[in-house]
Amino acid sequence: MTKARVPSGGPGLSYVGRPAGPSAGRAWPLGVEVFDTATKKTPLTPVDKNTTYGSGQASLTDDGVTWVEDEDEDGTDTGRAGVKRAGLHGSGPATVLPEARAGALYAYELTASDDAVTELSLPPAPSWDNATLPKLHQVAPDGKGGAQRVSCNRGDQVCASADTGSRVLRPDGTAGWTSLVKRDRPAGKC
Repeated sequence: MTKARVPSGGPGLSYVGRPAGPSAGRAWPLGVEVFDTATKKTPLTPVDKNTTYGSGQASLTDDGVTWVEDEDEDGTDTGRAGVKRAGLHGSGPATVLPEARAGALYAYELTASDDAVTELSLPPAPSWDNATLPKLHQVAPDGKGGAQRVSCNRGDQVCASADTGSRVLRPDGTAGWTSLVKRDRPAGKC
């Protein structure tokens, strides 16, 4: 399981998301499975098997599942990945943040609420400086408005947890000690 948050879909109905893997003698399916505890069915989110190289961390909300997806098998995009979203039963798949675009992010992990998707971008780093440290970005679930930085602080921005709306909780150590901080909305462009 990749996400602790398990929203209720109604009486006796909950969902658990995880990257698809081998089970019951099947080969490795590609995508994210969502287990419906009421029906005991596990639909697989639809992916384009001709372009999708891998799927990563998933996050559940009351109305859908969001996940990291890599569509570049040959590595020509230097590690960038996109963010996808679909309904809890795999319906209506959509791209939130495309992998193949100017300024695409290095999506590594994510957390989501019904109103916002927060992704951690982890660029490849031949050396460590502020420009190559992991940073959090937030975008609407439909991708409109593009990704905005959650915080303009220097240093690592990791381990985010979505709250309601666009509020994000995360540890911050830029002052020399670690504090739990919250942002009610993204900071914008830094």
